[in-house]
Amino acid sequence: MSLELVTVKNFRNLADLSFSPVDGVNIIYGENGSGKTSLLEAIYYLSHGKSFRTIKYKTIIQHHQDTFVIHAKKRIDQLLLPVGISKNQAGDTELKIQGKVSRKIAELAELIPVQLITPESYALFFGGPKERRKFLDFGLFHVEHHFFSLWLSFNKLLKQRNALLKQKPHNYHEQIKYWDKEFVRLSLEINTLRKTYLERFRSVFFDKIAANLTLIVNLEIKYNSGWKDEAELSELLIQSFTRDVKQGFTSFGPHKADLTFSVNDSLVENYFSRGQLKLLIYALKVTQNYIIEAETQKQSILLIDDLSSELSIDTRKDVGQLLAQCNSQIFITAIESESISAVLEPMKRKLEMFHVKHGKLITS
Repeated sequence: MSLELVTVKNFRNLADLSFSPVDGVNIIYGENGSGKTSLLEAIYYLSHGKSFRTIKYKTIIQHHQDTFVIHAKKRIDQLLLPVGISKNQAGDTELKIQGKVSRKIAELAELIPVQLITPESYALFFGGPKERRKFLDFGLFHVEHHFFSLWLSFNKLLKQRNALLKQKPHNYHEQIKYWDKEFVRLSLEINTLRKTYLERFRSVFFDKIAANLTLIVNLEIKYNSGWKDEAELSELLIQSFTRDVKQGFTSFGPHKADLTFSVNDSLVENYFSRGQLKLLIYALKVTQNYIIEAETQKQSILLIDDLSSELSIDTRKDVGQLLAQCNSQIFITAIESESISAVLEPMKRKLEMFHVKHGKLITS
């Protein structure tokens, strides 16, 4: 269920690049600025409909070009399914799955589960709760089919509630009371799905994926629902109504949920070294992919940019042991392929090297 052919046109410095990755480990190496990170970015864009580097889409389209195009063939059993995305200078996006135009990026995202690890992935710890909710909800999106529709409905209702709090139209208090019944119902359903998924996640993480890592000793992964577990959300909404009106937004609900990672009652970002935090990120992402693959029979994709960054030789061996436990199709960038040999040694997977130079693949 891997990507078997990837074609990128007019995407950053990739004018017209096409390659056939293996379903194991794909090493993309080359000098800084050669285009290797842009190639990962293109694969990410194909799944997420956005870049992980910028929100300014015009900077992605190659200079003097009107449109960038990313096309791939996704193998599903014996079927090769063509998928593609393009975007022009006017901001128009076109999605295609098996030759048919789609309007929903979620259809591509569901078909191609892509996770990313970059030197900026520390945001999972140092960033706000939104980063950690995104991580949790990524897994839920793929393993609980009705989660996405629940989340869409909740967000629509949340926007409506916040608009009422800000605008204060006639009789807005009664309107909010009417909508709060549905707000609570959706919140409780989302909360239950998150808690249930996190229990499965903890089990796989501690018992299988990270079981041999010394850094997980005394590690705790806790979930905060976005309101006190012992309190009734409906009562909290009533109690916080005056404050919410002053603030113009809703204080409690699943949009305020968070995860905490701690050791000996200290947050990991205050306890671990940068290398240990990076190793923990790998363990968390591999666990997520492992669950998606086990529960959906879909092969996930893991993009790793600048793998050797802030990892010692010993830690790279630990990363290799982690990556060996998932069946994901893996894309790794490095300046020199030799710098990640310690990672590749334990993986025992099909491997292919791709040398990128000036936005083009160089054949040896």
